[in-house]
Amino acid sequence: MNKTVKIVLFAAGSAIASAPVAAQTVGFATLPPGALYNITAQVMSKVIQKKSGLKMRVLPFRGGAAVHAAVNAKRAAFGVTEVASLTWAYLGKAEFKGRAMKNLRVAMMLRPLTVGFYVRKDSGINSLKDMKGKKFPTKWSAFPNSIPLSEGIMATAGLTWKDMKGVPVTNIIRAADDFKARKLDISFFAIGAPKMTEVNSAVGGIKFLPVPNTPEALKAMQSVRPDYYIRVIKPAPINAGIAKPTPGLSVDTIISVGAHVKDEVVTKFLEAVLASKPELIKGHPLFRAHNPKDAGKAFAIAKHHPAAIAFFKKKGLWKGK
Repeated sequence: MNKTVKIVLFAAGSAIASAPVAAQTVGFATLPPGALYNITAQVMSKVIQKKSGLKMRVLPFRGGAAVHAAVNAKRAAFGVTEVASLTWAYLGKAEFKGRAMKNLRVAMMLRPLTVGFYVRKDSGINSLKDMKGKKFPTKWSAFPNSIPLSEGIMATAGLTWKDMKGVPVTNIIRAADDFKARKLDISFFAIGAPKMTEVNSAVGGIKFLPVPNTPEALKAMQSVRPDYYIRVIKPAPINAGIAKPTPGLSVDTIISVGAHVKDEVVTKFLEAVLASKPELIKGHPLFRAHNPKDAGKAFAIAKHHPAAIAFFKKKGLWKGK
């Protein structure tokens, strides 16, 4: 991380700790431009700033682990992530072994995130089992969350990393660029992400490979992370690579928040989001999948910020015990 970015993050963290709520600069950690989470944070920040008085600042990071670390270390107030990753970060398991992030909390459930493996439309690869022996992204040095997500998809077809020809990549944006350059036969991304529209145009068409939609496949998927589930994605203008209803791996996108963030900041943030679905959809159609009635969904391990629980109880939206 360069000196300029450190200064910006320090300033954002300092503002959260000391400034009056109406004038606060609130850091919102997310992934790099082109990623679905980046456009999510960009659109939300504009709407929240307009409606709440909070001064939102989008802080892009190379990977999900860095997003968690920024919120946990008080360099950002909020982050956009998915619940399985946050749970493992909070517990200090798997890729987060030895560095449990106990400052992480949930602010709200935003919408389902569905991911999949995509190939060129004319590749001849039509199912997950067709991937054997093909050039496939591995290592994910700057975005390790792609590892369990990939394993969740592979498990539904009884595949492992050994079945493919591994090509080391850093993060999802670089992997997409490597795919365009034909360094990869298959790659991984969120369905509906802006980057997929770019890749689709660049290579003459892509298609996402369907996940088997069976109880057995779901059980195999959830053996990797219990928060994963199967969701069918229908064709839509933003869903490049989806020509017919296609099952993929889904996990709930959440807005994370640091336990250190003041109650009134959390409340203002949530009030603005839940009152603004039409404005969010104008910012990007991905927010059509946001259901305010599900915002107070509780999870088995990931904990909510106390102000979030109080807010959802007051609205009759809290779904925890």
